[in-house]
Parts: sequence; C-alpha cells; structure tokens
Amino acid sequence: MSLDVIQRLRDGGVIAIFRRVDPDRIRPLIDAVVAGGVRAVELTVDSEGAFETIRAVRESAGPELLVGAGTVMTSEQVARAIEAGADFLLSPHLDASVVSYARQHKRAFIPGVTTPTEVVQALRAGAPMLKLFPAGPLGPGYLKDLLGPFRGVAFVPTGGITPETAPDYIRAGAAAVGMGSALVNPADVAAGRWDAVTARVRALVQAVQAARAEARG
Repeated sequence: MSLDVIQRLRDGGVIAIFRRVDPDRIRPLIDAVVAGGVRAVELTVDSEGAFETIRAVRESAGPELLVGAGTVMTSEQVARAIEAGADFLLSPHLDASVVSYARQHKRAFIPGVTTPTEVVQALRAGAPMLKLFPAGPLGPGYLKDLLGPFRGVAFVPTGGITPETAPDYIRAGAAAVGMGSALVNPADVAAGRWDAVTARVRALVQAVQAARAEARG
C-alpha cells in the first residue's frame, strides 16, 4: 500500500496543503482543488478538530483522492491519523522512531529533511519519500545538487513554493511539490469563490505536468 501511495503522489505532482481551514469550508475547498486536477491533499494535525476532519474527508472523498495528515510529530499522532483513515503522513522534521512506527503500520511517512546527513538518516529509517523543507529559501538549485549524490530519491519540496517557482523544482528533479496558501488564496476561500480556486489550481497542475514532460525530454 505504501509504495502504491508514493507512486500516486508522483503521478499527481501536487499536494495541496490545508492548515487551520474553517471546517465548514473544507469540503467545498477540496471539491474545488480536485476539480482543478489535484489528487492529493494534506490536512495538518495542528488544526482544530484535525483528526475528525481527516476522517470526514476520507469517508466522503472518492478513491481517486489521497488524504494525508501533515505536521505529524509523534507516534501517537501517527496512530490517530491512521485510525482516522489518512493515506499518507508528513512531518516537518526527521524522527527515525516515528518513521519506523508508521512503517510498522504500513503507512507512507514522508519526513522533513534539509541536509545531506538528514537525507541519509531518513533513507536508513526506511522513508519512501522525503519532504525538502523549507524549500523556498534553498531554491531549486539546492534540490538539483542534492540529487547528484542522492540520484533517484523522491523529494517533495514544501515551504515557500509558489505557482511561479513550482515548475522549476519539477525541472530540478522533484517528484512532486507541496503548496498551501500560495496555491489556494485564503480570500477566495473566505468568499466562497470556488471557481477561482479551481482555475488557479488547474493552471498550476498543468504547469507542473508540462515541466515534468520537459524534464523527461
């Protein structure tokens, strides 16, 4: 199951990140990003009622959508996210014991890394995909350099990625990109402008897929 999820994250190319979204807005918001072509969403567990929201989204969403739990910091949170039905989990940091716990429960866990040393430690812990965080200040050049010695590693740059820079990370070798408020304008969400959300997401997904085709030659 874990490897299938990772492949689907690669194929989709974009993970939409939702942090502290009004629970009344989450369902139409997810419908809007799915209409734009997103096939994976991350709901951060530092949001109020996060695990209940994950459960509700997983139960109502179709099988084509992957529902992830983000900002997972402890094994207890891993257990709660799995119980809520999360398909994959992410953290902003690397804790080998948490990665191992998730592996034991057959869930894809994507830890946050920044340095080559953390990359090695994460791979040794069995992480199938790595979250490069915070990627924005580092830039796509840093990712490209990392992929020199770590060729073939699946990186998901997150933190400071914008619709304008996302294609550059894909061309540099990213397996996918994670984006939050830069992808979904909070003002559009507050006003219920779902068509605007869908249009912005669709433009990004198309740009990411075009960059991937370009990178493959």
